[in-house]
This record gives sequence, structure tokens and C-alpha cells, in this order.
Amino acid sequence: MNSFNLAIIASLSGLLIVSSPYIATSQQPLNQVNRLIVNNTVTPAPIKQIAQAVTVKISSQNKGGSGVLIHKQGTTYTVITNAHVISNKAPYRIQTPDNKIHQATLINKGNSFTGNDLAVLQFKAKENYQTLPLTNTEIAENQIVFAAGFPDDNKQLIISSGKISLLSTQPLAGGYQIGYTNEIQQGMSGGALINESGHLIGINGLASNAILNEAYNYQDGTKPSAEQIQQLRRLSFAVPIRTLAKVAPNLAIIPREWRNQQQAQSPALGNTFVDKVDNIAQQITVKIDSTNHGNGSGVIIAKQGNTYYVATARHVVQNTDNYEIIAPDGKRYVVQSQDIFKPEGIDAALIKFTSNQTYLVASITRQNKSVVSDDDKRTWVFVSGFPEVDRGRRKLTPGLLEDKEELYSLADNTGYVESLLNQGYGMRYTNLSLPGMSGGPVLNIIGEVIGINTASERIDIGDKNFRTINLASSIGIPSSSIISLTTKAGLNEKELKLVSPGNTNQIPKIGDSEINLLLNHPLFAIRKPEANASTNDLLQYANQLWRIGKSSEASAVLQRIIKSNKNFHIAYLMLGAMLFQEEKYEESLFALNQAIAIKPNDYNTWKLQSIVLLQLKKYPLALDTINKMIEENDEDISLYLMKAGTFVQLQRYQEALATTDKALQIQPLSVIYLYRGSIRYTSSDYQGLVNDMNQAIQLEPDLALAYAYRAAGKTLLIDLKGMEDITKAGQLDPNDPRTKEVLLSFLKETSDILADMNKAIELDPDHPVIKEISIVTTFLSGMSELFKDYLNDSGAN
Repeated sequence: MNSFNLAIIASLSGLLIVSSPYIATSQQPLNQVNRLIVNNTVTPAPIKQIAQAVTVKISSQNKGGSGVLIHKQGTTYTVITNAHVISNKAPYRIQTPDNKIHQATLINKGNSFTGNDLAVLQFKAKENYQTLPLTNTEIAENQIVFAAGFPDDNKQLIISSGKISLLSTQPLAGGYQIGYTNEIQQGMSGGALINESGHLIGINGLASNAILNEAYNYQDGTKPSAEQIQQLRRLSFAVPIRTLAKVAPNLAIIPREWRNQQQAQSPALGNTFVDKVDNIAQQITVKIDSTNHGNGSGVIIAKQGNTYYVATARHVVQNTDNYEIIAPDGKRYVVQSQDIFKPEGIDAALIKFTSNQTYLVASITRQNKSVVSDDDKRTWVFVSGFPEVDRGRRKLTPGLLEDKEELYSLADNTGYVESLLNQGYGMRYTNLSLPGMSGGPVLNIIGEVIGINTASERIDIGDKNFRTINLASSIGIPSSSIISLTTKAGLNEKELKLVSPGNTNQIPKIGDSEINLLLNHPLFAIRKPEANASTNDLLQYANQLWRIGKSSEASAVLQRIIKSNKNFHIAYLMLGAMLFQEEKYEESLFALNQAIAIKPNDYNTWKLQSIVLLQLKKYPLALDTINKMIEENDEDISLYLMKAGTFVQLQRYQEALATTDKALQIQPLSVIYLYRGSIRYTSSDYQGLVNDMNQAIQLEPDLALAYAYRAAGKTLLIDLKGMEDITKAGQLDPNDPRTKEVLLSFLKETSDILADMNKAIELDPDHPVIKEISIVTTFLSGMSELFKDYLNDSGAN
């Protein structure tokens, strides 16, 4: 991408909103402003005088625009403008009506996309400037209004007149709600929208006919219809001045009525568990930019002195490139190649950067328990990251952790096999994960990191009109693997903010009211499509519904699509996926067969069908389907694991092991060794189980289940009947040195077994396999104590 295009993306001017790309430094004075008002329409003299007296010019870094003087206290002046006018970095300069330049401080700043496009600055001056105070005034359609500001290509203040044509009940991106007919030019962003009474009612920011249609998306992420967009494009838009109560709630000059109104509209917002999680996510999530390979996300997990450590997905920094970390405060840090730790065997990496700034370090828990309520055992999780399509805006998405992430009884749980994908993923969840969000944190309901988001099982449905629809689950690396990564990188666990299992178990259960608050929160609100919505809109709507557990509603939407178009294979595929999630396997298979009948060679449909067949225990059919798919894609590791699981169900263990060997040839991952070890466990190959667990632990030192299985393997290598014989021998001849030697050898082996088991319990005490194996080791521990007593009584050393 050339520098010209990068500059366009970096600056919002000319794309969505009307800002001014000043190229100025703190040493360069602003051009002096000619205070003669240019006015192509009839403007009342009082309005001219007000606009001329209170409108200022603003510049910061490579951005700039207009602003409004709204308050004076002593020598401190307060200015309101658009957030997109203000750079993330100081200095900020304000040119007042007397052409003097003042250094300003940023007090509050909203978000020009996901939040509200307003910002508050303050500066000190001994001069006496007029202000336009905040007052309560009614606004209505057809009201005459005047828009003021300084266009980029003109040193003169311009006031344009027009009328309010639309008051949108649903804010557009940036909080824009007042649509009016006035002409707004580039550079007038941040200027005042004034009514005939001379009251400030809004802040200009969005000109008519913005280049990108994304400017007309609603604040909740939904989109107007094509017809509605055409209507919106004809108008300029301002953010209502009352919205300042959302951006700067603690600003003393905000009228009490405005605060009360905001609280009445959103009584619980700002202090809900969702807001708390979002606040934590904002402080720990970073953006990772590259010159040639797009962007990704990461999470700050450790600090040593002035050095911070960021965990991310390995594929985000896989290629040789120039990388930068953009911290939560907008500061950019160049990443040197030697500061990226990216070992093979797992899709995770660690990046370090040095800063004198103070950033929040994430709290990490090895457990992912965050049960919502006693009646509803669903586990809600949140993914934070920076989607490419949102041009630098961080996004938080809700979803449900899927049970299949549990790593137990692998050889018998073929339903889990398909989730062991190419890079060692151990978590699955329904959260929407868009390109650019890879590497961001996965959080529980109290803001603890339980993993990092690494990929999405994306289904490319082969239609240019629907490529953006992600129909499958998202997958990630559990926090235990991230802890292993830091250990490999030489970090001590003391450098991490690890949450003890006891504290994590105290996660509060939330009730139905809080669940409803989550589902209706502005961050996640799902807008129902219009009656004449397009098929694309309906698919997106259904997709959003099932991700938050509303599968029946999503299915109804898909049935509506199918009713209007019986040959639309995408709807059948999506319906099959949703029915699979609901464990309605026969219905899912029927829907997938319908999709295959319409489009016989669709890879994604065949793959999902094979998974459903496994759940229905139709193993020969599943095996035929998997073999067919391997012919199409022999590099898909999940296919080999599914095939191995099928062989296990058919008790063809040697063929299952041979199949996992092929998967390891593609990439040696800890989860594959874990899975192969579980097959050896099922087939009574205990030495092979121990060997595979040694490999898994070498790749991932904090993999609890590997220690548990290794302990089981070592235990089972000791024939319990043989132990009875040893006991009998000790009773018959307690002083026989050979008997004592065997008993001492047994105790040494037992201590190793118990050490593995204790490590597994420490890492994941609630894991069902670990609980099961601990029963065996408890028995073993008791036997060890008996042998110790025997040896002590016999005087053995």
C-alpha cells in the first residue's frame, strides 16, 4: 500500500466526517483568520455575532477543524469539538477570535465510530472571550438552524443556514442524530449548530454525501436499508449537544437535567458487568499494525520494569515485516524482530515493548468458569480486538463458551475432535471474531483473561454478496497455554497477575435481569431487519441471534429465507450448523443433505456433515465422507483427527494411531500428542501414553491433562496384582534386601507419579479426568505410606 493510501486511511478527512488535515507543528503558527463572515444566505445579525465570537480554530498533529467556546471559569476556558478533529497525541492548539494561539489540554474524548464524536478541551488565557453556554432548548424538524466553522480552503468563518430535516431516534455511528439541509465543508467539523434563538443545539461533523456508506451505519452496528442510506446521504449531520453528558459526565457545566435524562434512558449503563468488562478490555487490548500484512490484536499480560509483554496469535506476527504496537492511549511503539517470541507448536506469540507510560496488566486465570445462573448453565465470554473493517475501532463481542473445549475422554469424544484445528486451539466459543481481532483477549464476566482469540472457523460460502458472513464458531488458545508461553520465553510466573482458583470460583452468578441487560446493551444490541430486508440482512441477523444463544429465533429467520428461496444452499448450511449447536443432529443432517442436493461439491457442507455423522455414530458413513474431504484438502489437520476418532469408535486403534502420525507430520502440536496419548490409553498402551505425554509437556509445560494422563500411565504400568505379591513377600521375609530394593524402587516411581498428579491438580483441579485419575493416585499414595511404614519398621534406609 503506498503512502498516499496510508495517509487517507490514517486521516478520517474526506472519508466519513468533515475534519481538517493540518500539517502543523507546535513551532508553526496557524494562519491568521480573517474575521469577516462569509455568508451566502441571509443570517440574522445576532447569530453572526455569536458565531464570530465563540468559534475557534483547532489543530493537533495532522488533524484540525473548528470548535466552540462554551464556558469560562477564572482564566480557564472550555471548548467543545468533534473527537475526530483531535489527534491521540498532544500538542493541541486553539486559535481564538483575536488570532492568538493557546496550548490546550484534552479533558474528554469520545469515539467517532463506536461512541459519540465529541471532545472537550481546556486552555488558560487572561483575555476575555465570549462563550456560548449550555442551555435547555427544544429542537424539532423544520426548525431553522445555522452551522458555523472554518473551511480548510478558506481563512474566513462561514455560516450556512438551513433547516432540520430529520431527528433520528437511533444514533448513527459517532452519535449523529440531527440531520439538516445546511452545506458543511471540510474543516467545519467541531463548529456550532445554532438555532434561531442563538442556542447551541449540536456540533457539526458529518457532511452530506460522505464517500463511504459506513458513515451511515447505526451506532449499534446495524445498517439502514439502501433506500434509507440514500435519504441520509442528502443531509448534513450534527451530534446533539445533550450527548456531551455521555462523553463528559463529570463536567461540572453540564445541566443536571441532561444527566438525569441520560440516567433515565440507561439507568444501569456505565456500571453493569458488561461496562466493567469493556473498561478492562479497553485498558489491556492493544492493536498490532504491520506494513504489509494488515493488523491484529494483543493483550498486555506482564511488566518488568519499563518493559511490557503482549500475548497475541502467532500468525499475527508470523511474517517478516515492520510491526508496531498501538497502546490503549494511542501511543505507537516500534517492535524489533528480536522482541517477538514465536515458538513452533502453538498459534501464540509474545511481544515486548518499552514504555515509561503506565498501562494496565491483565489478570489471568487458568479456569474459564463464569456460569451465568443456577438455572442457565451457559458460560458467557467476551472477545476484545480491532477488526480491520472498523478502521481502528476496538470491538467487544459477547458469546457462549462451548462445552467441546473441555479436554477429556478425547478418544471417546469424537464430537470434540473437529475443534482441534491446525494450531493447537483448545477453546471454542460463539463470539463473532472478525479479521484483525486475532490475538485479542477472551475474558470472563469479571474481566479476567481466560485465553486469547486466535481464529474463526470461517466458512467461505463462495458468493461475493455474502463473503463477510462468518457462520462458524471462533476458536482460541486457553490461558494455560499462554502461561506456558511466558515460561518458555523466560518470564517468571510472578511477573504475571495470576488469579488463584479459589478467587476465580467466587465469580458471581447473574440473574435474568442482568442477562437481559447484556443482550440489550448498546455494545451488542441486535436490530431487527425491516419487513423488506434483503437476504443478506436476514442472514446477518440470524447469525447474530444464534451467537447469543437465541437459536430458535435464528432458525425461524432462516426458515423465512428458505420459504422465499428453496434453492438457497447457504440458508440450509447455516440452519444445519445451528441445529448441530443445539444437538439436534438428525434435523441438522437433514438440512445439510438439502444443502448438498443444491450444491453437491461444497467443502464446508461436507465437513459439517461428517461431524454430524460422527455424533449420530454413523461411523462408516463418516469415514467415507472424511476420506473424500482429505482428497480435497490433505493439509487440514482436523480431518485426520476426526478420522482417528472414527477409527477409535470402530476399535481400529492401530489405524487411529497411524492417522494421528500423519497429523503430527503436518505439524507437531501438543494437542495432537495429547489426543494420540488418549488413544494409547484406550488401547492399553501405557508406555506409549507416557511417551506422548512427555512430548506434550515439552511443547506445553502447563498442560494439566498431560500430567494427569502421564500419572495414569505410570500408575497403570505398575501391575496392581504385582503390588499384592510384593506386599506378601514383605510379610514372609521382611528383612530380604531384594524385597526392600523393590519397595524402594516402587516408592521412587510413586513419588514421580504423585508429583505429576499434584501438578495437574494445581493447574486444573476441577477437570473431570483429573478428578477421576486422582482417585487412583489417592489409593497409590495410601499404598506408599504403608510401604514407608513397613520399611521404617524393618530399619531400611
